[in-house]
Amino acid sequence: MPLAVTPLSADNSRVRLRDRAVALLERSWLAQLLVLAVFALIARGATFGEWNFDTDEQFYALVGRRMLQGATLYVDIWDRKPPALYLTYAAIALVSPSVLAFQLAATLSAIAGSFGIARLAQRVSGTVPSLMAGIAYLALLGRFGGASGQAPVWYTTLMILAAWAIVSRLDLLRRGHIDAVLVCGMAAAGLAVAFKQSAAIECGFFGLFVTAQLIASRAALSRIVSRVVLLATVAVLPMAVTFAWYWQIGHLPELWEALVRSNLARFYETPWGRFVRFLAIIGSLGMPLAFAVLGWITLDAPDRKRPMVVFMALWAGVAVLAVASFPNIYLHYAIPILPPLCVLSAVFFDRRSIGTLGFAALVIVAIIYGHTLDLPTRLRAHHAAPELVAYVEAHTPDRKLLVWGLPNYLYVLTGATPPGPLAFPPHLYEGAESGASGINEVAEMRRIIADRPQTVVVQDPILAWPINEANVAMMKAYLTTCRHKARFTIYDHMGGQGQIVYTRCGTA
Repeated sequence: MPLAVTPLSADNSRVRLRDRAVALLERSWLAQLLVLAVFALIARGATFGEWNFDTDEQFYALVGRRMLQGATLYVDIWDRKPPALYLTYAAIALVSPSVLAFQLAATLSAIAGSFGIARLAQRVSGTVPSLMAGIAYLALLGRFGGASGQAPVWYTTLMILAAWAIVSRLDLLRRGHIDAVLVCGMAAAGLAVAFKQSAAIECGFFGLFVTAQLIASRAALSRIVSRVVLLATVAVLPMAVTFAWYWQIGHLPELWEALVRSNLARFYETPWGRFVRFLAIIGSLGMPLAFAVLGWITLDAPDRKRPMVVFMALWAGVAVLAVASFPNIYLHYAIPILPPLCVLSAVFFDRRSIGTLGFAALVIVAIIYGHTLDLPTRLRAHHAAPELVAYVEAHTPDRKLLVWGLPNYLYVLTGATPPGPLAFPPHLYEGAESGASGINEVAEMRRIIADRPQTVVVQDPILAWPINEANVAMMKAYLTTCRHKARFTIYDHMGGQGQIVYTRCGTA
């Protein structure tokens, strides 16, 4: 008599498929990385090739290109961030000059950061909720202005690497030892400072935490001191090399002006305005903050896990305090807060029903507010920007262009050279920047106008308060010499931008 075979139900098939997928993820870090990469490409892919998505990364790419052409940073082209950011964009441009190149490179950095978060989270949670933490980070990057090549997209990955090096070596530190992994981790934290000065606050916290662990080991004082000196040396090395190089080429004053004095000299938000901005940032972090706190409360951690959890909580607190201490606060400043919050949230995501629901809500809200999957706007952006570039290129035969607004990458796309070192337009028209660069921006504006740019691209309206009254008045007077103007609308991550292109200028 033949045996009766009971067919598998659809539910059983789904359970088996799910179990096989989980088993694959648990045994293969490559499978985990693939999941994160696929999500990153889905979340960011619609913006690829869209050069106007964010104004800051346009400028970083412009500076990188100018450096490849021989310009000296802080002398021939000016900004106040450290050099590693611009060297990164210069290196990418060596491989490919396209916008897609730096967008893909930034996506790889974001994926690496999310993978680091997943690996950290696996120390307190399972594989699947840890992957959810990495996906949450990728989604939140877009929510907080990191959907493309913003500075924190690069240096936060380095801080995640440093955090992993510390957490993975806690047992070693308790015995009073360090190894090459920990040295490389502190070197990564130091390199992060060479991308953005504010990373020094977290870097300092990492150093203090490691020092405290070494002291707690009760090792000999000489051993502790020698190890702390070594770690501190590799952390400060990138900036030490930077200062040494500028001293050697005779431009140390310009470096000091850019990295230090300019950050103290510019006009900043009032204390009340800064407080309101900070509250807005905290409000935007509502879900990841809540999930991290819930993860902390519900975590039943054995003694071996507690130092790692304490480290994550302290890291989150230091990152929040760092943002609160900034003279100005912008949305993307919150990105360094995300890694420890996402790691702690993994514990909450591990709670099957409510954790999964919370994860889904976080990702959906982050994607909506990140605007990367606002496909109608992204489609308009891809069509509108080339029209502006083609028009400017056709009406600027001598490539004498002045961009008076945010789309500064027009200089690269049209083959024009910025008319002076203050190539980021707000440095000329924002009143907050008056006198901050060490370059007389009024005299610089007078020189630019005397050179008679053929074409001026003016953003309408100019997004600045207060404005540099003298330079705005000079620009208005010069625009009266332009014979033609045409209006365009291009799109960034916030929507439409009005642009007026004045051509045949300086001929009246």
